[in-house]
Formats: sequence, structure tokens, C-alpha cells
Amino acid sequence: MISDQLEGLREELRALEEWSLTDSELRTVNAEIHRTIASLTATAARLAGAVEERAIPREDGSASTTAWLASTTGITRGEASRLVGLSRLDSTRGTATREAWASGGLATTQASIILKALDALPEWFVDEQHDDAEATLLEHAREFGADDLRRLANRIVEVVDPDSADEIIGAQLERQEKQAWDETHLTITRMGKGRSSIRGVLPDVQADMLKTVLEGLASPRREGAVFRDVDGEHSDHEVGRLDHARRMGLALCELVEHLPQDAFPQAGGVAATVTVSMKHQDLVRDLGRAMLSTDTGLSASQARRLACNAGLIPMVLDGASQPLDVGQQKRLHDRSQRIALAKRDGGCSWKGCDRPPGWCEAHHLKPWSEGGDTSVDNGALFCFFHHHLLHDSDWQARLSADGVVEVIPPPRIDPQQRPLRHARHVKHRPRTLEPA
Repeated sequence: MISDQLEGLREELRALEEWSLTDSELRTVNAEIHRTIASLTATAARLAGAVEERAIPREDGSASTTAWLASTTGITRGEASRLVGLSRLDSTRGTATREAWASGGLATTQASIILKALDALPEWFVDEQHDDAEATLLEHAREFGADDLRRLANRIVEVVDPDSADEIIGAQLERQEKQAWDETHLTITRMGKGRSSIRGVLPDVQADMLKTVLEGLASPRREGAVFRDVDGEHSDHEVGRLDHARRMGLALCELVEHLPQDAFPQAGGVAATVTVSMKHQDLVRDLGRAMLSTDTGLSASQARRLACNAGLIPMVLDGASQPLDVGQQKRLHDRSQRIALAKRDGGCSWKGCDRPPGWCEAHHLKPWSEGGDTSVDNGALFCFFHHHLLHDSDWQARLSADGVVEVIPPPRIDPQQRPLRHARHVKHRPRTLEPA
């Protein structure tokens, strides 16, 4: 029986000991395993179609084939839905693709891309055009991975009907865009411990706009420089690179804090603004906590950092929790001051950081909670990350006598606490020629 044969295969795979394989065998076995996975998945999709045709899910009390498959196999509903979707594609098209998939010659993702592309071709295309499209995509699949194959599949009509390609692809894009807008959604869910989960679907165009901005913010430092841990515990040569997903998450935080207020909706004559309130003594001592107008708590140190930005309005309270002072523009560096800071600092003042002035925040060298004024001499440009570091750790910054911002490392980093300057402010000394 087929079930006995599959059990035999599983036994052989369980008995496989990777340490006993040579490098050449490991490469071969790895490739064959994935060919087998593709072949098994193709069979699973065909069987899912047969199950649906015979109404077995309904007979077994399941509301759908997807629900039945998930409950009987233990896979997720998403995985089950993908299998069922593949089984429902037009079985009269893509014969060569299905054969290649079943034999392990195509990965499941590649097969799915080709079959869906064939299914999306205009109804008036004749068999020869379908065959040409399939043959072309199968040829591409031998050379390209799934991402490139998907891009090629989206334009396959250019191969089989070049004269009508623009019209056909344009209509296809309109349908896709409408569907994307209809399916656009976003949920923000509290997870506890100061974290929120963001999940949603965006149209490709707007997603690419967002991704382009985030990737620009999240790009690794030039010249091999790296991100520093937020606690500042490691010296430069000990810090490892953050993975791409982590950098993108931090970049989104930076983007949110820099949203232009003049684009915010107005309600009652006031822009949609988040207010942070805290007790004056906590603000001065950098202890305790603050509260956002959304009823979210945050540390005093983060409240002090955010007070440097235009995105939140600080509201200082007295001991009876009554408003003592609501921060106005005087707490924020104005446009002229920002221009002066950009000219003087040239970007983030942290040594080795390449953030330009436009994505830097104006930091009060002496906190305004301690009497520091909002001036050019008391200001310095720091990027989102290094501004965090100054407020959340024992690093310090100052303006030197010659007008250059210097960062002072804590004794644990440099016992001598030698000031650090950005390379853009280091002046080259002229060489002195030796007398002949």
C-alpha cells in the first residue's frame, strides 16, 4: 500500500545521520530532499482537490476543505488554504508545470507562480499562446529564483501578445490595485511589557514607498560602521550588526517620531497631537514615569528625550497633578535655529554616524528641565538612535570652546573620558617639509 511505502520513506529519513555524509553527499541529499518535498506537496494539492470533489469535509462535519485539512493534518489554516487554492487552479492548463512540480523539478513556490500566471491570462488567448507562456516561464524557472520569476510572470503577456501587452497589463494592474485597496487593513495590538504588535496589508505602491523610506533609514553604516546597543555597554569593536528586521523596526520608530505635524488632521482647531505629562520633580530628577494622553506610561528619561521633538507636547504637573506648564514652541528649536545647527554640526554629532541633518533631532545639551535654554549654543544634532543613547545611558555631550559638539564616553568605556568628535570636524594639519 502507498501508506506503507511512505512509512518506509519516513523510516529511512529518520535513520539518516548527517554526520556520516561527505560534503558532496550532503549537497546531493539536501537537493534531493527539497525535490522530494516539492513532489509530496504537489501530491498533497491533488489529494486536497479530490477530497473537495467528494465532499469529504462536509461529510466529516467541517465547514470547508481548508478547515478539514488543517484539523486532520495539524498544519496551519494558512498552509491548508494555499494547498486548496493550488488544487482549484484550472487543471486543463499548465500540464507541463504540474508534471515538473510532481517530479520535483520545480519548487512549490515556482509552480504556484507559473500556474497562477497562466490562470490570469485573458480568456481569449488560444492554446498556443498558453503553451508559449508556460514554456517561457518554465525556462525562466531553471535560471531564476521565486522573486525574479514572479516579476517575469507578471509580464508574460509581453511574450505571447506584445501588441496588446500594455492594454492587458494595465487592466490587470487596475484590478489588482482595486483588490489591494479593498483588502487594506491595519491592526495595532497591545502585547504587554511595553510592546505593541502591528499587522496589516498595504497596496504594493504604498508599501514600496514606506519600505524605501525605512530601508534608507535602516541601511547599515557606511565604511563598515555598526549600530551600537541601546544600553551603550559595548565599545565600537565589540558591537555586532543588527539584523535587517530589527533595523527596519527601529527605522519605523524613527519615522513615526518625524511625521510632519502640518499634515496632521485638525480636530477643534488643534492638530492630532500626543501629549506627555509628568511631575516636575520627576522631570528634573529623571526618575519616575510619565503618561501619554493615550493613557500609555513611559519612563521619565524617554519623556525628556521626546520633549526635544515637535511630535509630542510636554505638560509638566505640580504635586497635585495640576498642569504647571504646557510646553510651547519655546521648548523646541525653531527653523532658523535648526538651519544654524545643520550648518554647524553637518548631521548627527556622534562619531562614525552618517545621518544627515534632516533626520536628526535637536538635543538640549543642558536639559531644559534643568534650566537649559533653547538656543543654538545649547543645542546639538543627534540622530534618533544616538539621541536615545544620550538620554538612556551615561554618555554625555557638550559644546567645545571651538564650537564643535563633543561626545564624552562614560568611564566604563574610556576611563580617561576623552571627548569624541565626528570626523567631519577633524581638521587636517598641514605637513611640515623637512629641510633639505
